[in-house]
Amino acid sequence: MNSASSSSSLRRTLTSIALIVPPAKFISDTFYSLYRVQGSSMEPALQDGDVLLVRKADVFPHLDWKRWTSSSSSSSYEEEGRHQTALRVIAQDAQSGRPIGENNVGYTYLHPPTIHQLGVVVVYRAPDAEKYPTSEYRVKRVVGLGGQIVRPRENWHRIERVPSFALWVEGDNNEEDSKKEDEEEEKEASAIKKSTTNHCKSIDSRTYGPVCKNLVEGVAERIIWPPSRWGVVSSFTPSVPRSWWA
Repeated sequence: MNSASSSSSLRRTLTSIALIVPPAKFISDTFYSLYRVQGSSMEPALQDGDVLLVRKADVFPHLDWKRWTSSSSSSSYEEEGRHQTALRVIAQDAQSGRPIGENNVGYTYLHPPTIHQLGVVVVYRAPDAEKYPTSEYRVKRVVGLGGQIVRPRENWHRIERVPSFALWVEGDNNEEDSKKEDEEEEKEASAIKKSTTNHCKSIDSRTYGPVCKNLVEGVAERIIWPPSRWGVVSSFTPSVPRSWWA
């Protein structure tokens, strides 16, 4: 009797796992996932150890298209500017084969999400991840959009053009490297300092250039751990603009 009861309990457990795990895996791979901040390159907005909820796709993208192209949807000059920027980014993305306009109707979701706002925080797979596998994913702030020209921080004589399907990303922290940084990132930062005058704390686009959107995992939306830091991930742009449309 006990054996039959144990067997029935095991079947129920396995059935529950079979019903829960695949959908959870699909959601994590497609829509939302968790990422942990490593290092202090994004301080003070994000701290070492923060766990972020990251949105990985646009759901029903044709609805966003209708909202951005609707003449009645803009309630202010600023809102109209955001809509125009979104449409410009979408047009840039379309040059790389991403669906645009009514072609989005057949899509339930699109990865990566459309990133049309300066100042948002993104998670992406580092272009040098194969060389530094312990820091495969990095968290940085968008400073330049595809099609823009960017003036990197700390080097006002340097001008960079961002390709259409790419982003220019930088860390917030502008201090010298510290023990908080990952060991591999410290070694790379040390090598950079020997060859350039860039003493930034962050390993970002100033090191390896624009980041292709194919490497982007998603947009960081909320801090969910630790509880004391629960809240929305802030987005902001420099007081002095450093990017403009070409």
